[in-house]
Amino acid sequence: MKQSLLLVCVSIWLSVTALAVPANVLIRVPAGSPMPAELAPLLSKWRQSGQVANVLLLTQGRTENPGPDRKAQFETFAVLEFPNEAAADRWQQEAAPALPAGLIVRRADALAHGELSPRDSNHSIFIVNTYQPKVPASRFGEFVAGYVKPLYEAMRSTKHLVRYTAYLERGETGKVDALNVLEYRDSVAFATVTAQKTAIREKLTATVPTYAAFDKIKDTLRVDGFGTTATYTELPPPELSDLPPYVPETKIVGAVRILGSELKNAVVYLAEGFNKFHPDARVSTSYMTSSEGGLAGLYTGISDVAPMGDDAKITDQMPFFNVFGYMPTEISVATGGYEKRGSLFAWAIVVNKDNPLTEISMDQLERVFGSERSGGWELRDNNWLYTAKYARGADTNIRQWDQLGLGGEFAKKEIQTFGYCAPGFAIAIERQLFHWSHKWNGNFMEYVETKQTTPDEDGKKVDSVRPLEALSNNKFAIGIAALMHVNDFPNLKVLKVVPRSGGPAVALTPDNVANRVYPLIRDAYFYVNKPPGGKLDPRAREFMRFVLSREGQEIIAKVGYYYPLNAAALKEQLKKLD
Repeated sequence: MKQSLLLVCVSIWLSVTALAVPANVLIRVPAGSPMPAELAPLLSKWRQSGQVANVLLLTQGRTENPGPDRKAQFETFAVLEFPNEAAADRWQQEAAPALPAGLIVRRADALAHGELSPRDSNHSIFIVNTYQPKVPASRFGEFVAGYVKPLYEAMRSTKHLVRYTAYLERGETGKVDALNVLEYRDSVAFATVTAQKTAIREKLTATVPTYAAFDKIKDTLRVDGFGTTATYTELPPPELSDLPPYVPETKIVGAVRILGSELKNAVVYLAEGFNKFHPDARVSTSYMTSSEGGLAGLYTGISDVAPMGDDAKITDQMPFFNVFGYMPTEISVATGGYEKRGSLFAWAIVVNKDNPLTEISMDQLERVFGSERSGGWELRDNNWLYTAKYARGADTNIRQWDQLGLGGEFAKKEIQTFGYCAPGFAIAIERQLFHWSHKWNGNFMEYVETKQTTPDEDGKKVDSVRPLEALSNNKFAIGIAALMHVNDFPNLKVLKVVPRSGGPAVALTPDNVANRVYPLIRDAYFYVNKPPGGKLDPRAREFMRFVLSREGQEIIAKVGYYYPLNAAALKEQLKKLD
């Protein structure tokens, strides 16, 4: 009875999550066949254009444990992730015909996934375990939820396994594969988990009933497979011929000091790339303070460049102003990602799927989520100053659905709002919508990511997925959310957004984020110390010229979390260096 109840719970979990997981396509180059030369450039092109949301490319497949009856399952393995089935369908029709012949290309569902961030996959060990299911997809899904997921979550809790995904290809039972992709932090982590695996399994058998039950019958559910080790392979640089190449103007000798965020390892590789042009430069990096200490390095004189993953708050900038009498210069270096965790993902504006609203303007968002105010902040004469230019009265607030043109049951109904309150998130929204004002709609319900909640029942109540659960049954609410969470709730709808400049509403899609036309994108910033009317220190200027060059933007694209700037945006940022 207890086991049956647990399996029912597993089935419910699957029905909620599997529907909303982004669509995936798995591409395999069979073992013994060389990777076609055009495959990696195609993947890079699709990722850069936004046709594909994310790409994982693994090459040099080889058997994990060689034996006479064992051989690698592939030479090359690629995972293409799409925001939804419609996007995958478009790719299938418009782009997939360009794939070279001889590949195994199949749609797949991600039945379980977990990851840690940040990580540098260039140092990781990848294992792909391949199995052949003997049972229908629904039953195999129960097995993954009750057996595979607990095992991998236990391994992930050691911080040695940094990512896993359990894929099940679509098709007829007995003719498709299940592939579990495991990423270990490095060779030491892989060896450590391998040594601990027996103990982990014994503990799960004793404490997780579904694991113990499935462990006894797993051979009846799948043909046992074995692992193929593979090497993480960065995609080649995208085609960025419209961006200016880097040509050094000043030879840099000696220290170039960088303190702040590592921007998901992008800064590490930018420093290496810069050194190739300036071999006499000694580039030192420190990420101990992350974004929070970046500006402190500038105003205390211990760094030349401050990379930051969040917008610098006005309060962060004031100590710099107190030292120098002007504000630091903010330079956009990359476009934030589409929905990937840690990528400075774009904001999704969400409502219940039964809400008739399909789009909303930036002005309406400001008046729905914000409140009346006496003014707002403006950067003027190298200082943040408060001005009544951005004042607006209570009569401009939007508090009922009929103010957005909805009638019937929505008329006179209050608009319930929700979103993030953690400083990095909240400040970015206040900057985009309220001119840095802190005045929100009085009914705004505040939530945070799981890692920022207290580890108890009260913490669970303010987790960022709680309002999405409520919104699934509430037609009268609207929220600001992360698409990676929204994807888990099929009863929600993402609205298109009309830019401040007007024009048609823009959908939140990978290509609209990559091309910078979606209004609620976020940027990655570097900050430097440039006096008004003065010159930027040659060390900082040359480094920033490299970052804002074709070579620098290629590095940002290859790291995979952010999109490079387009030509127009990059041109505007280069002006700030002179």
